Amino acid sequence: MKKIFSWLDKNFEPLIMVVLFYAIMILLTGQVFLRFVFNAGFAWGEEVSRFMFVWLMYFSISYATRNHRHINITFLRNILNYKGQKIIMIIVDFLFLFFSVGMFVSAIKITQSVAKFNDKATTVDVSMNIIYGAGLIGFALIIIRIIQGIVWKFKNFSEKLNYFENRQGKYSGGNEICFISKKDEIKKGEA
Repeated sequence: MKKIFSWLDKNFEPLIMVVLFYAIMILLTGQVFLRFVFNAGFAWGEEVSRFMFVWLMYFSISYATRNHRHINITFLRNILNYKGQKIIMIIVDFLFLFFSVGMFVSAIKITQSVAKFNDKATTVDVSMNIIYGAGLIGFALIIIRIIQGIVWKFKNFSEKLNYFENRQGKYSGGNEICFISKKDEIKKGEA
């Protein structure tokens, strides 16, 4: 069971991202082909692809958070010593956590409002919670990934800065996703 959770921890978002990306590409390519070759198409294709794109975006943010691939501004942080830099990184993670919790609560309110008023999509007869639920699920995953990062930093506070920071998620398995061949993996000791 532990192996399954470990595999899901590393591969959950990438698998969904790949499936959504290819589904969007197939749907839009089919739509373009039908429009230009047969002068026909389906009205719902663009709206469904937008829905999938929003879901893809939230899973991508969660994945970037898991692997510490988000944008960092290090100019001010770098003038501190290593211990100060580590403390600032943990503080920033907590600020991002508070922001994400606030967004998660807002996503709950939006999905409740959509359910209350029974809002429907324009071309497809489905609840708009199909798209607003992406924010709910996405921020839940982001919160989980931020907490994992904070725990990682507390556990590895005494390690060297590059290991502590875990850029690209290479020390916590970010390089072990199912789409990377074994020969491309970075070993734990390499930096």
